[in-house]
Amino acid sequence: MKEFFHSVGLIEERCIGCTKCLMNCPVEAIRIKNGKAVIYNEKCVDCGECIKVCPYSAHISIKNKLEDILEYKIKVAIPSVTLYSQFGRESNPYILNEALLTLGFDEVFDITYACDIESEILRKELRKVEKPAISTLCPSVIRLIENNFPSLKKHLVRMITPIEISSLLIREKYEEMGYKNEEIGIFFLTPCPSWVTKISEMKKNNNIMIDGAIAISEIYPKIHKIIGKNAVSKENNSVSRTGLLWAYSGGQSKAIGVNDYISVDGIKNVIKVFDDIENGKIEDVDFVEAYACPNGCVGGLLLVENPYNAERISKKIIEKIDFSYKIDAYNNIENKFISSEKQDSTHIRLADNFESAVKMIKTMNRIINRLPGTDCGLCGSPSCKAFAEDVVKGLARIEDCKFIQAEV
Repeated sequence: MKEFFHSVGLIEERCIGCTKCLMNCPVEAIRIKNGKAVIYNEKCVDCGECIKVCPYSAHISIKNKLEDILEYKIKVAIPSVTLYSQFGRESNPYILNEALLTLGFDEVFDITYACDIESEILRKELRKVEKPAISTLCPSVIRLIENNFPSLKKHLVRMITPIEISSLLIREKYEEMGYKNEEIGIFFLTPCPSWVTKISEMKKNNNIMIDGAIAISEIYPKIHKIIGKNAVSKENNSVSRTGLLWAYSGGQSKAIGVNDYISVDGIKNVIKVFDDIENGKIEDVDFVEAYACPNGCVGGLLLVENPYNAERISKKIIEKIDFSYKIDAYNNIENKFISSEKQDSTHIRLADNFESAVKMIKTMNRIINRLPGTDCGLCGSPSCKAFAEDVVKGLARIEDCKFIQAEV
């Protein structure tokens, strides 16, 4: 099975085994063992729900520090479009990009340019996959499909993300200027932990490698101090309005120009929609735009602003902009930005062969029939079904169920 680095970690000393994370993990990736939470890495999609609900800050997000940029000769920031929604009335893309330069970056790459490139190519790629086509923007959603809904992989649009497009263009630019690849440090200013995991995977590709991810919440105080209270004089003329649409749920579909689409946010809601697609209940939709975070990327765990207000601020900024990039020149090299990589399936299997899997499923069913069906979590698993799976995998004992203990 493919090994993954995970950006969601656990400080065991802080954990008291309260089961909050166990009961709230949408993919049942957490167990309680010996009074402590344990994250099953093969199930985790780095959505960060456990970080949100943990009252003891035992679950944490692993990420880069701003000081890490000092290791590179050329330092480039790729700010998420969500950055521009975090500063209330002071949220001005031009001013914020200038502020980032004072933090030590040599360049702030305009990711809305990459968003417009992606939008242009996506219009064509949507027609090449089985309906409904599913967006590949959210890394947690992709992991969810690989783990829990492998049958939906054929619906994924074969397209790298705007962050990857940005990295590719940056490296080309500086390598043409004579800089070595290892001298170029590219850092994504991220709204969520899942991009830290994605970037770790991307480091295997020298062409679109990103060197780190810095949480927007970490640099927020520094930027706020720089821009001050009256930094609203410059016009929002440095970014694309269609690119900024990618900040919130539904915006990507509007940028592409798709009319018949579903926009779903929140990992539990995404699971419900994917269940319906898998069961054939949703077939007449062109595009599904899915996000693990509420309200889309503006609901990211590593942001500061309330996601509903952040969406409102994004829309106000967009209203003042009448500029979008013209991407006609990229039509003849669009294959550069289409993903041809065939990823190994990480679908979680009970066994390596069919016969063993059938036997284990039968055993699981027998165990489930013995269990009370209360999903109480006292056994250390989030549900009776998950507990039965743990038993057949050898990760738990049938006697761990308090009800069966009582029977004995």
